[in-house]
Amino acid sequence: MAVNRNHSEGGGVIVNNSENVLMTYDHIEITFSDIDPMPDAFKGTKKGSVFLTPYRVIFVSKGKDAMQSFMMPFYLLKDCEIKQPVFGANYIKGTVKAEAGGM
Repeated sequence: MAVNRNHSEGGGVIVNNSENVLMTYDHIEITFSDIDPMPDAFKGTKKGSVFLTPYRVIFVSKGKDAMQSFMMPFYLLKDCEIKQPVFGANYIKGTVKAEAGGM
């Protein structure tokens, strides 16, 4: 996991030379919970875009926020569930483990 390392000034995403973007989704909301203490960058609901690569998921926020990007490598994602409620939007719920030096 890394915060504010994968976005460009123009609102785009930065990926390594060895990977490519497989899919992009706009109008995404991301929310963090179960963090104690909760840093300011993780508070509230963030809106932006998600970029899927073969190795990781990258969220890039829209607008000026303390969190401009959030990167989650697949090997750090745990207990992922896809939820499809009858009266609500579909969502993915899971746990991201922090990586040493990631923030």
